[in-house]
Amino acid sequence: MNTMPEGNMAPRQGWWSRNWKWVVPVGCLTPVLMCGCFGALGFYFISSAIKSSDAYQQAVALVSENPEVQQVLGTPIEFGFPRGSVNTDSGEGRASLNIPVEGPKASGTLRVEALSVGGSWTFERLEVEVPGREPIPLMAPPPDEEPPPELEALPDEEAPPLDLGEEPLPPEEELLPPPDEETPGKRGSEIDL
Repeated sequence: MNTMPEGNMAPRQGWWSRNWKWVVPVGCLTPVLMCGCFGALGFYFISSAIKSSDAYQQAVALVSENPEVQQVLGTPIEFGFPRGSVNTDSGEGRASLNIPVEGPKASGTLRVEALSVGGSWTFERLEVEVPGREPIPLMAPPPDEEPPPELEALPDEEAPPLDLGEEPLPPEEELLPPPDEETPGKRGSEIDL
């Protein structure tokens, strides 16, 4: 009788020795994947919060309705993920956003600077920048920059006469004394007003 076992009976290796080749990569990639997932969720929630703000909604509506933007970008216009910030507190706030915009013809960036007072947003800057051309302004210039209609220049034949309610001044020659005469109380080049 043969008491020797058949074949080579080496002692069995431990769990770590058998499984380290897949445990190490999974152990290292798990924290990286978790950070990536949390980062993506954070980005999604922040982006959703910005997209639901009144400043974003009003800016997107103005861009979508603007005929010049529609002509340059084409329709339909799609909006990417906004970058920037919207801060509000008790009806007052500030928004500073850069929003990618894209149409069938071109793409660009919507730049938004807005201020909220009493819950109403006022745009300080609202324009679409498309590479290779001037920015497209989406808001009217402030009233201070436009001259009032009554002060606009009219052609000479249509200019109304000015009524100052006084007698017209005499020609300049009558107001000045002759050059050789000195008026009393005047010396040299002193002028009393």
